[in-house]
Amino acid sequence: MATTGSRVRGRSAAAPMFSARLVAILTIVAGTMLAVCGCGTSSSSGPHAATLSPNSVGDTALRFLTNREPVLPPGGECAAFTPRLDKIAGVPQGIRATTMVPGHGCWVSGAHENVISVMTTATPFGKFWRRDYPDDDGSGITATMVDKDYAQLFERFLIDGRYYAVRAGSQWAAGLDSGAAKTACMLVVDTGSPQPLLVNLTQQVTRSDPAVRTASQQCADAETVARTILDEHDPGGGSRVS
Repeated sequence: MATTGSRVRGRSAAAPMFSARLVAILTIVAGTMLAVCGCGTSSSSGPHAATLSPNSVGDTALRFLTNREPVLPPGGECAAFTPRLDKIAGVPQGIRATTMVPGHGCWVSGAHENVISVMTTATPFGKFWRRDYPDDDGSGITATMVDKDYAQLFERFLIDGRYYAVRAGSQWAAGLDSGAAKTACMLVVDTGSPQPLLVNLTQQVTRSDPAVRTASQQCADAETVARTILDEHDPGGGSRVS
């Protein structure tokens, strides 16, 4: 009996040591697996942008959320013109963007004789989506707008599957002698804010200038500008963020 008792006591004393070692090993293994797969609990928290259906671009009855702050605060749009954006837009070195009117909008001259404008507009995105937007959002700025009734190009589309967007482009004769061609594209992005992001590229050159661009070319460049702004100022964002 004494021998048996000593064996029982020996096993009982070793058990806590074995359990402690096992827990330590399992903890190390679990930590390593989390580090390798990057599957910690923090990845599931925080804002998440919904993937938008491509079929939704044909739905003019869509409702748009307004629960986010604007990507660029009104009056702070010049922050869009970072070194990266300046390079993409072909802004000459040493040229700085300036406000369009005090406390609203920002613009600068870039490549192809373009004027690049960035504005946080007060016009709700739904009005652009339904092609029912005014020429003036109340700021007095109309230079960034492409007339909804005369736009030769009008398209609803998605940016990165996360943002609803609208582009409107047009080309027309400018000047008293109609010797100049003006080509503009207005691109508006729904960022989930009551104040959407508006980008405009406008070129004015003589009609005979080989550098004259089409509305489609202007809109392609406007999309590149918008994507750059969103990448830098709204990473991971979208029209529907939860």
